[in-house]
Amino acid sequence: MTKKYFKYIIAALACLLVRSITVPAQVSLPQLPPDPAIKMGTLRSGVTYYMVNAPEEKGYAHVAVVQENEMLPDARLDALDTDFFSRMGIAPGPEGFVSEVDGNTIYRFSDVPFYKGDVLDSTLLFAFARVAESRARQAVIVCGDIDAVELKKKMDIFSMLVPRMPSHEIDDSYVWTPTSVPVVDVTTEGRSRVSVTYASARIPRELMNTAQAVVTRQFGAEIRLLIRHRMARNLSDAGIPYGAIGFDAERSESHGGDERQTVYVEVPKEHLTTAMKILAETLGEIDDFGASVPEFTDAKQVLLPGFRRSAARMPSPEEYIRRCTAHFLYGAHLATDAETLRYFSRKNVADSVETRLFNRYVSALLGRLDNFTLEMTGAPDSLDTDALLFDYNLHYLYGSVAGSGKDYSWRGADSSAFHVSPAKVKLKGERPEPVSGGVTWTFSNGMRVVYRQVKGSGSFSYALQLNGGLSQVQGLSEGEGAYIGPLLSLYNVAGLSPRAFQDFLSVSGISMETRVELNSMDISGSAPSDKLSLLLKAFLAIANRRTPNADAFRAFRAQQQLQGPSLEGTLFQALNPGYAYSPYVSARVPSDDVRTKAHKFFEDRFSRVNDGVLILSGDLPEEGVKKMLMKYLGGFRTLRGSVVRHPVEMRTLSGVSALTGTGAPGFYVLMDTEMSMTAGHFYTAQVALDALRMSLARHLAGYGVKAGVELRYCVQPQERFQVLILCPGAPLEALPSVRAAIADAAAEESSTSDIKAWKQKLDAHVRQVLATPEGIVSSLLARYSANKDITSRYAESIADIDGEQVQSFLKALSEGGRIEYITHE
Repeated sequence: MTKKYFKYIIAALACLLVRSITVPAQVSLPQLPPDPAIKMGTLRSGVTYYMVNAPEEKGYAHVAVVQENEMLPDARLDALDTDFFSRMGIAPGPEGFVSEVDGNTIYRFSDVPFYKGDVLDSTLLFAFARVAESRARQAVIVCGDIDAVELKKKMDIFSMLVPRMPSHEIDDSYVWTPTSVPVVDVTTEGRSRVSVTYASARIPRELMNTAQAVVTRQFGAEIRLLIRHRMARNLSDAGIPYGAIGFDAERSESHGGDERQTVYVEVPKEHLTTAMKILAETLGEIDDFGASVPEFTDAKQVLLPGFRRSAARMPSPEEYIRRCTAHFLYGAHLATDAETLRYFSRKNVADSVETRLFNRYVSALLGRLDNFTLEMTGAPDSLDTDALLFDYNLHYLYGSVAGSGKDYSWRGADSSAFHVSPAKVKLKGERPEPVSGGVTWTFSNGMRVVYRQVKGSGSFSYALQLNGGLSQVQGLSEGEGAYIGPLLSLYNVAGLSPRAFQDFLSVSGISMETRVELNSMDISGSAPSDKLSLLLKAFLAIANRRTPNADAFRAFRAQQQLQGPSLEGTLFQALNPGYAYSPYVSARVPSDDVRTKAHKFFEDRFSRVNDGVLILSGDLPEEGVKKMLMKYLGGFRTLRGSVVRHPVEMRTLSGVSALTGTGAPGFYVLMDTEMSMTAGHFYTAQVALDALRMSLARHLAGYGVKAGVELRYCVQPQERFQVLILCPGAPLEALPSVRAAIADAAAEESSTSDIKAWKQKLDAHVRQVLATPEGIVSSLLARYSANKDITSRYAESIADIDGEQVQSFLKALSEGGRIEYITHE
């Protein structure tokens, strides 16, 4: 495609996105090719089918029946035979076995054990029986470990049970009707939050499979990032503490109505009106003045790693079901994320041109003072809606006229801020690394580096693991340990403020997270292959050129106070009362004393960087990496000797304890048992999760609830396994069924065929994970921080698992400590 042609397409699309005009007749927008994993067609009965081969599901599949414009009578909901699902061990979808969306009926059957031939046939028969009940336009979707040829034969047979469907016209009755007056909604209930929602016309169905849908999605992601970035700065500049700055997007591929973009910010109740004014000025400014070319191009660079990660991974069955449903109901495209990424990578449009088109999109979306909804929750009783609307419009107009004059780009600094000239080191030794299949290098200053090349991604994963963790921090109180790691991001680095330093990393494509556990600390993330030099210089700046920032710490503390404890923190603290070294955020807010302790801890860790290991895995050439390391590793401070681990005690409750809290209605069950962390136990635990999931599916079928099941484990100070069962939105009446599911899973040994299928699924999953740079780094961190090798012989460990071992694990869990946490509004 020529540069001129692409400019014309992008310009036409930018207008289309929000002005509801038609494409000029002489322009034919390119169609997007479908994901080759998706096979679709029409059965003899006139029913549309979608088949998606996802071999990583290994023995399982997910089935959906979609009925367009079929309003589901309550009687049909009650009459659904949930005993069938209970017998088969089939779980519902996220919204239950049957739900209504936009006037369409959707049946969802998840985690169907297709490795059992009778379950496959019975599920298809059940699905086509639902099809036969309706004369609406319908689709059957199957995603999982399937043989497409054999499945199609079965669908042809079952389709014979369905009377021939009448022809249906595609529903094209949508008309864009902008609101003539703004809507203001204020309530005193809920978290303190202010939000603004803007609506725009949905994409016409005939254009959903074209570049317009992709451009709309990218522009939406870019505007959300820009507004979040600006709001964080403007709130901080005004001294307003804030929690989440988030967005909700209702796009044309997700529902049948208008497109809606919602931006919200959580602040203390006393700052709600001020935050609303700042939000109004921020939106007004970007509407009238737009984004600068540097800011817009920076935003694209920040988003690019996420787009690449999405393109590299396989969508989950849930995503595939959602995509196929959207294609059937709304005409959404079925292109892969890799295809949409390639589409933009070959786009030849100048940044200045694309910025101008983006600003038109923003202005058309935000540039009206009537087509929006202003909402406040958790507000004081005294707020008047008319006064709020007046203040919002006033500050919106002020932002659009005056502007702030701020440079909102991410590039507050360039790489010269990290310039160093360290003494070079020599490569002293080299030996194979058995866990990853890579190599370990030792350098003349005592530093070790583990390197494993994985070609083709254009990026790499990394971790700097240092010995010594929370047990070295003296005087910690309960709940304080989880704050130590995040405090490292609150320092000025190389003369840059915390925000400027994080912005610089983001625009360079470098992600970075610090985690401090009981006996180790690691800084990990990912980066483009050509940024290894910059990453090493950033590490040197963090280690040697950081200074505390009191303002950043105060803002962080206020944010934690707003966000409150995490679910994991609440459960862990209840299970281990008085334990100061929990990795999960609890109810305690960090104090200045914690900051002082953390500063001392970081200084000690970075004075002996040789007491640890640097892990690099990804698309990095070996000789180039060696040269880079010899150039920069000499800049780290090193000391002889290793950190001495201090003994730590942890008291864990036994028996069953009940706990209540506020939140969306539902309940959660955390089970705990002491057990040695061996490779055999680790993989047995994961197979046991499948046994527990099946038992939960059988017992919860009557409630239409799908329980989440997650594995947790602890290596230090005690080796323990934990399983968390999550039932958000489930009625409290379902809790006895969860208890029964746990008891049955522990009492009955799973069948040989079930164990075999679960082992095959686990083997395929581990193999897939260990082929990625992220998986390799994760396995090496387990090896060097916890001294546990659970991956080098994973296949043998999985093969050795039998039903008795799985039952023994579940029995130990059922007899160990348990927290039942019930939440209510």
